[in-house]
Formats: sequence, structure tokens, C-alpha cells
Amino acid sequence: MYRTKTIDFSKVKCYVKSVDITGIERSNDDYIRKHVGHEIFNSGNFEDVLEKSQEIRARLLKLGCFKSVDIVIDADNSEKSSKSYKVVVEVEEQNPVGGNIHTSIGNNEGSLSSAVYLPNIFGKGERLVAEYTYGTSNHVDYRVSYTNPINQDPDKHFNASAFRTSNDFSWSKYKQTDSGFNIDILTPFEFMLRNKYHVKGTHLFTYEAIWRNLISYMDSAFEIREQSGHSLKSSIKYTNLIDRRDHTALPTAGGFLKTTIELAGLGGDVKFFRYNSDYQYTKTFFNYLTTQFSLSEGLILPLKKSDPISVIDKNFLGGPLSLRGFKNRGAGPHSDDCSLGSDVYCLAGAHLYTPLPFLHKNKKLNWLKTHSFANIGYILSNNQIKQMINEQNVHIMINNTRLSVGTGIVIGFGNIARLELNYVWPLWKLNGDKIQNGMQFGVGINFN
Repeated sequence: MYRTKTIDFSKVKCYVKSVDITGIERSNDDYIRKHVGHEIFNSGNFEDVLEKSQEIRARLLKLGCFKSVDIVIDADNSEKSSKSYKVVVEVEEQNPVGGNIHTSIGNNEGSLSSAVYLPNIFGKGERLVAEYTYGTSNHVDYRVSYTNPINQDPDKHFNASAFRTSNDFSWSKYKQTDSGFNIDILTPFEFMLRNKYHVKGTHLFTYEAIWRNLISYMDSAFEIREQSGHSLKSSIKYTNLIDRRDHTALPTAGGFLKTTIELAGLGGDVKFFRYNSDYQYTKTFFNYLTTQFSLSEGLILPLKKSDPISVIDKNFLGGPLSLRGFKNRGAGPHSDDCSLGSDVYCLAGAHLYTPLPFLHKNKKLNWLKTHSFANIGYILSNNQIKQMINEQNVHIMINNTRLSVGTGIVIGFGNIARLELNYVWPLWKLNGDKIQNGMQFGVGINFN
């Protein structure tokens, strides 16, 4: 008869004599040594050794230099003491050249991407990538990017990209090609709010220089055709992102906040100030009833009254994952079936998610839920905002507000995308809006 015995590793006294790393060929020794650290040598018992070994493994995998990292803890036979151990870190480096083909989903668009990449090209976690993407809406993207950790910290990145993209905006009847480059610096942050909430997020600083070409359709509205041609945009942008949701596509708890500020006009003929923010908060009651509130807002202002705002830069409203019950860019000014966009928008959403009837105890179907919602929002020009402020007339905003309600089902595809099939009733709409009364299908990762 066998007996089982539980060993409390916290009571097994030991120390680490050495840490050996095997399998390194191209990676920089100092870079790897820095992320192995010295904390494991301060271990006083076997439980500490196990925990710190796993921390070393996690840090090394995050570097992007290795396919696999394994930790072996063995007695150190060079020491007479039975408490002496050595740690062997066995790594397998990434191949010098790699590639992949994958699909991705944007809002109501799918795309196929192929990439060739050179990981760890200088031995300190650098990466060079050449990528080609083709989307279902005639989206084409060629891109070469170089990424480098800042101060050898894998959580801080410097990225430089050169690109050429082409997009077809059929709802506004124009095509757009962009050629340019951008430089990004990504850094994390964290702090305690009111000594109670642990907040973590990222800062993203971007410089962007783009040569843009707007090509109108033969039947485009005059307001689109008069903007045809080339423009040069040079801008700086700051993005703050805090995402505490437990799931990107179909969350049941947590909050999300994304704020972007952009200033264009550092050279070139495109000059504006832009602000956008997106907020979500999700909470589940009684284990099955999930409520969600979302809010998006944005504005764009010319730096001078004489500076025109191109349709390329305008704000738009409407779509199966934003202002439901309206077609893509369906709310707001139109001319000859072309969506012209506007300057200021605000959109709020209230959602209720529940399991399918009689299946609330089946946790394997958490990816499929019923969905009831209401969306309300408006889109206005800067002149309308000024008039509303000067005349203290809130009816300008009320008279331009759209409202829709509906119900349907939502499917979460991992953290890749969500699919919605809803029956929608647009209750408040304006003349000229492109509405989608009845069934509406949407797929994407960003939603309101």
C-alpha cells in the first residue's frame, strides 16, 4: 500500500550556487544576463528557487529572442553541502529568418497578411519585419518596420515604419493612397488610484509624415471631387491606453479608456488639432447578467479659420458596431449619396448581455450571448457648436441627435473579433441619413 507525503518546499533550506545558460548563439550575453538578474541568488528555501526560476523563464520569453525556455534545478555536486543547487536555463533561439501568413478582422472587413521577419537581428531583441496585407474592401498595405527595446526593456519599444497603403471608401466614393513613415515610442505606466485601484496602461508617442492622394469616383459628389489630389500631413500624436477588461471582444468585467490627441501642421499643408476618446465599463450581476456602458467622443479643429479640413480627416458616425441602425458612415451630412463627415461627434451605448435561454449554466457557451442595446449620439460641425454656445441653444444638439434600439445575438471569437446579428429600430434620424432598419450584421474588434 502506497502512502502520499506532502513536502513543504518553503521549509527546505537551500541556496543557489550558479546559474548556467545553454543554447545561446546570436543573443547578446550582457542582454540576457541583465534579464536573468541576481534575485535568485538571494533565495533561502526551495520554494523561493522555484518561484524565481519561473520569473526568469517568463522574462526571457518576453524578450522575443527564444522559441522556448526550460529551467532545470539540480544539486550542485561541486559543493559538499546538500543545500547547494545550480540552475540551468536551456534556451532555443528563434530562427534567423521567419515568416507567417495570418488573417485578421477589422470593423466589417477581413484581411490576409503575409510577413517575413528577422528576429533578434543584433542580439538584443531587435526585429525587422516586411509585411503585405490585402483586405476585402480593396485595402492594400505594404509595410517595413523596425522595432528595438528601449534601454533593453522589452516593455518599452521604439518602432520606425515605412509604408504605402491604399483604401477604398465606397460610402464617400473616393479612394485614398498613402505613402510615408512613422516613428513610435511605447512605454508602460502604473499607479495606485486613491490607494485602492491599481491602474496599468501605456503611453504611445507618434510622429507621422504622410503623402496622401485622394482619388474621387466618376460619380462622386462635387464636395468630394473638389478635394481630389495630393496633400502632405506631418503630425505628432499621443495615445493613452488603459484596458482592464477580462476579454477584448466580449467582456464581462473591467474598464477600458483610450484617449488620443493629435496635432498636424509641422510642415505640409494639413493643419488641425484632433481629440478622440473611447470609454467602456462592464459589470456582471448574479453571475449571468452583464451590463455595459460605452462612450465615444471626438472633435477636429483647424489651426486657422482659413485651413480646410479634408474629408480624409473628418469624423464619421454610423455602422453595425457603433451607431447601430445606420449604415457605415450613414449619420451626418451627405451629398449625392456621399458621406461628407463632420467635425464633432459624441456616441453613447448601453448594453445588456445574457446567456441563451435555458443554457445559462453551460459555461462552454460563454462565447455566445443574447444582446439588447440602445445607442444615442450626434455629429455636428464646428459652426453648429459655435452657434449653440453663442445662442445658448441646446436644441441644435437635440435636433441632430440619433437614437436606435435593438436586440440580437453576439459571438466572441477569442480576443480576435466579435460578431453581431441584430434587429435594429432607428427611432430618431435626420433627412439624408442612411439607415439600416431591420436585420444588421457586423463583425470587428472595436465597438460602442
